[in-house]
Amino acid sequence: MSHDTPGLLDLRPSALWPPQEALPRVVSGFGGLSFAFLVGWWIAFADVLEATTVVLSLALIGGPALGLVWGGYRLEHSDIDPSRYGRVLEWFFGGALGFLLINLLTMAVYPWSLAGNVSWAQFAANAGAVGGFAVGYVEARAIQREVEATAATVRAEQLADERELLTYLNDLLRHEVLNSSQIIGGHATLLRQECDDERRRDRLATIERESDDLIGVIEDVRAMLDANRGPETSSTVDLVAVLEEQLADCRVRFDTAVFEADLPDAVAVRGNKGLRWIFANLLENAVEHNDGDTARVRVTVDVTAESVTVTVADDGPGIPEANSETLFERKSDNHGLGLYFSRILANRYGGTVELAETGPDGSTFVVALPRAGGDGDAA
Repeated sequence: MSHDTPGLLDLRPSALWPPQEALPRVVSGFGGLSFAFLVGWWIAFADVLEATTVVLSLALIGGPALGLVWGGYRLEHSDIDPSRYGRVLEWFFGGALGFLLINLLTMAVYPWSLAGNVSWAQFAANAGAVGGFAVGYVEARAIQREVEATAATVRAEQLADERELLTYLNDLLRHEVLNSSQIIGGHATLLRQECDDERRRDRLATIERESDDLIGVIEDVRAMLDANRGPETSSTVDLVAVLEEQLADCRVRFDTAVFEADLPDAVAVRGNKGLRWIFANLLENAVEHNDGDTARVRVTVDVTAESVTVTVADDGPGIPEANSETLFERKSDNHGLGLYFSRILANRYGGTVELAETGPDGSTFVVALPRAGGDGDAA
């Protein structure tokens, strides 16, 4: 017979023990069988047992037996890793056998009646099992907490390293790549203005266009990096101040558009300065995809105890049904992140961004964010 193939007499632990996830049920099963044995003991020796003896056995034997049933259930539903169940059971059986052997030696020196000896032995096994299980459970919990604390420390160090790298990449994009792209685009513009050759002008225009696209991509990546650095997303920010800043910026950039707002004085939400990119994209899209003479955009804010809802409505031509289904997905034919980035950020801050309504009279986007200090924040 091969050494790798379990046979009929395979006595290895892996062949004898149930799966680790089922080990807590061994404890509960032991307790249940012990209580059933106690009931059988009552029946077998009913003619010699007094009421006081029955009550005492229920307290000293039945109670620990039921405690083991609950202990197995508690272990199975605890946060202890199943890989440590075996260690708990080692203490469990070790305690039961050890305390039983000690009491068997005592019974050999000081024998009692048959009913008394059986009850004594069961009490010893139950008491030892309860004590061993308690020690094993406490030990496993202590190890689990130590492992989690170590893992948390490692994660914190990794996050610190990642933030340092993100800061470096952000600075690299800002001072090297972005500046170089702007210089390339600027020189292409100057050369195109001075060039009389139509073919060269077209090529220089292509350089300008690609340079502008590259700058847009860099700005999007920088926005993503900004959202992942500095304060955690669990920090708070005044959403009204963020909206007012973005509205003011859009009024300067799109001087022919009309922006209306119905905002409260102030409202704090979870997040950091990366929130501004959500609304920057929504406001920019509302104007750029509007084919009317004067684009109109209205921003309103509704506040509840748990959340803050921002509605961005425009009077554009609406979004075709074929495009609305993939509106927030990454577009392979567009280098920019746009609404895809807005959805990522909203999810990152524990919120959502959705297209609520669209049609020939305009589109409405709704952004919901957890309010700081509310039930949504606690969740």
